[in-house]
Amino acid sequence: YSFSQEPITLTVVWHAGTCAEALLNIAKDYEAVAGVKVVGALVPYGPEWHDKIASEFAAKGSGFDLAAWDSQSVSEFAGAGHCVLLNPYLEKSDKLKFENFQPAALKRYGEYPDGSGNQYALPVNQDCLGLIYRRDLFEDPKEKEAFKAKYGYDLIVPQTYKQMRDIAEFFNRPNEGLYGLAMYGGRQYDYCTSMSNCFVWSFGGALWNPKTNEIKGYLDSPASIEGVQFFVDLFKFCPPGSETWGFDEVNVAMLEGKVAMAMQWFYFFGSMLDPKVSKIVDKVGFAILPGEEGKDGKFRRVFSMGGQGLGINKYSKYVEESWKFLEWYMQKEQQMRYAKVCQTGNKQVLEDPEWLKLNPYNVLFKDAMNYINDYWHIPEYAILLDIMQEEVNNAITGKKTVDQALKDCAERQERELERAGYEITRTENIPDLPYELAYGEPYDAPLEKYFNY
Repeated sequence: YSFSQEPITLTVVWHAGTCAEALLNIAKDYEAVAGVKVVGALVPYGPEWHDKIASEFAAKGSGFDLAAWDSQSVSEFAGAGHCVLLNPYLEKSDKLKFENFQPAALKRYGEYPDGSGNQYALPVNQDCLGLIYRRDLFEDPKEKEAFKAKYGYDLIVPQTYKQMRDIAEFFNRPNEGLYGLAMYGGRQYDYCTSMSNCFVWSFGGALWNPKTNEIKGYLDSPASIEGVQFFVDLFKFCPPGSETWGFDEVNVAMLEGKVAMAMQWFYFFGSMLDPKVSKIVDKVGFAILPGEEGKDGKFRRVFSMGGQGLGINKYSKYVEESWKFLEWYMQKEQQMRYAKVCQTGNKQVLEDPEWLKLNPYNVLFKDAMNYINDYWHIPEYAILLDIMQEEVNNAITGKKTVDQALKDCAERQERELERAGYEITRTENIPDLPYELAYGEPYDAPLEKYFNY
């Protein structure tokens, strides 16, 4: 790396939080080796972050050089030709190769179209939803005794959503300032649907059939309706106002010990162990999310993936310099430091036994990423998401029944697909539990370890 004549500053857009701060912190060392300064343009998680990237791309602007965007935005941004294709750089690099990453992570966070091998971003933050719980409550002998007396089985970290419901009900004590569960119910961005999807899939339902482009018969299938109904019914054990909540409110409720359990992205798990913000450092536990037995007697455990890829703005004045930084940052040495708090896609790190010792939840994350599913990987993603957010939130707030909300959602989403020129092929006799027809068999290896602290 040679020093350039005048100092170059690269700007990275991401949402504010632990991982973005870790990146900027590590990037200070890059300035020392390369003479290039890296600064963040950090915005709150949610629509503002997506729109900051989208509007700059739409204007073909050079206001940022690199951006971390959500996994499901790859099709939107790369599909419109705004991102630098990284294949030629990876093929030429002697420091970073395709082989340095988990193949699944490359696909999830930067490939477009699906299966093409065209890479537009590198996995900077792998993520999925998990469970955080109050270990002190779960291990309290009096609580255990009372729980068993009431429900007839031992108080354990939940393995099914029905167990989670019982535990949420049991610990829901508003008079004591304690609630059973925290979840996102908010209408904004992907808040409520990132949660409801876990129930849709685990109960045997589906968002759509990606092979036929059908949404009717899948999203409003009996299994999908059962799953979303179960999710909506859990809000009675959540703090008041949860129907507007996103990740921040859920995190604060858990950090302050006001809830017994929270469904939350692994991205935020590190904050639970930070004594500066957390009141539960010594009494928190982490777990892989439960699954559920469908009406067909089959147990499925499928939950939402999240996370971001880091890519380069095609309109940047410093495309080469941006690649040089990306190449440096994604190498094992930097990623090992980053992996103390965040989830990398670097295979050399994930296969290093040291990685498992960095924190109590990495050992869970390793397995959790096998159980994920995602939204629609098509450029119309943002339109479909907005419709689904509106309708699922309608069900949470009681504006519509779950049945009506999902039927309306399927109807509206199919109209958008037809408007965009997709051909929808109808399947006869769609089963009540269409998960396998839509996605194939869910991963079902038995879990050696599903909770840790």
